[in-house]
Amino acid sequence: SPIRRYPDLLVHRLLAASVGQDKTYTELLDRNIVHEWCENMNYRHHQAQLVQRASIALHTQLYFKDKCLDEDAYILFVRRNAIVVLVRRYGLESTIFLKNVESQVNFVYEEDKCKLTVGRVTLQMFDRVIVQISVEDCNIQHKKLRMKLVNPVI
Repeated sequence: SPIRRYPDLLVHRLLAASVGQDKTYTELLDRNIVHEWCENMNYRHHQAQLVQRASIALHTQLYFKDKCLDEDAYILFVRRNAIVVLVRRYGLESTIFLKNVESQVNFVYEEDKCKLTVGRVTLQMFDRVIVQISVEDCNIQHKKLRMKLVNPVI
């Protein structure tokens, strides 16, 4: 990637200038100039990361547009009111919040065992579950991928 190659090039030039092997880039010995260049490279690198993430999100949404799929997933983390799942088939990770719809259903969270019990259902790390994947498009400008727990039923 050119974004990584330019900083590498500058590091090599800086090393050559600092040991006196290259007199062409004497401005590299000025700490303020190097600091400005580093700030610019870090800014551009961060912007490239944001563009990459936005591109992935857009293409994921386009793929799942007008689809509602049930897929196998594995629990990565268990929280007090949520589970974090990984859908290996698509490389998607999402947090699924569990809602206590019925007031008589108790959520029992055991942090030391990474386990959450909801009624008669126990969820723990690495359990296989089935999730439903769809695109939530209630706001046209902020579409997002939605995952819902299908099995086990809570």
